[in-house]
Amino acid sequence: MKYDAYALKGRILPALFSIILPIMIFNHFYISEELSKFIGEVFGAELIANLTISGICLYYLSEAGRVLGKNIFENNYFKNESHMPTTNYLMHSDNSYSEQYKKMIREKINTDFGITLPTISDEVNNNEISRTRIVETMALVRKKLHHNKFLLQHNIEYGAMRNAIGGSVLGIIFSFVNIAFFNFYVLVDLATKISIATLFVYLIFIIFSKYIMNFYANNYAKILFREYMA
Repeated sequence: MKYDAYALKGRILPALFSIILPIMIFNHFYISEELSKFIGEVFGAELIANLTISGICLYYLSEAGRVLGKNIFENNYFKNESHMPTTNYLMHSDNSYSEQYKKMIREKINTDFGITLPTISDEVNNNEISRTRIVETMALVRKKLHHNKFLLQHNIEYGAMRNAIGGSVLGIIFSFVNIAFFNFYVLVDLATKISIATLFVYLIFIIFSKYIMNFYANNYAKILFREYMA
């Protein structure tokens, strides 16, 4: 299974960190050699078969992290993109950019797409509709910059952190399972300590998730407008 740069860095690596790690801990400290051999024989002894199965597992686990990150955290913090920095920066009420610079961006958008963004009056009368119009417009801007290497890098960074945060939800669950298992069923002190450490790390990601996502989303927005106006 082939992965592009975004899939590898933005999805697979976060999944390895936040979801696969607790599973690897369980496998290392408990799964017996005989059971591992049996599983290998069931799924096929050839390396290519094992790689295919691993690739499929990685894909679905990384997708689980992405879905959780997007639906639990991103949609909650950014209100389905309507409060993303890429939207906020173009609102008249936002002071991140000067009115002169925002006017230049609006004029370029009008030239490129024939779209007139909401006025101050539009924002006052219906803020949410104004935000929705900006969200729709920014989708066109992102498409225009689809192959921009600087924007891609920041998109990967944001996606990786969002997916790692989403995966941390499952990481916390798996870590709790490991702690209970190795503390009460199969007594392995080292496995318990490592699982407590992973639990702590995932909790840190969840606790600071809003700050982390805001940081990377703002970086992405700044690069997007910089490259669009270049």
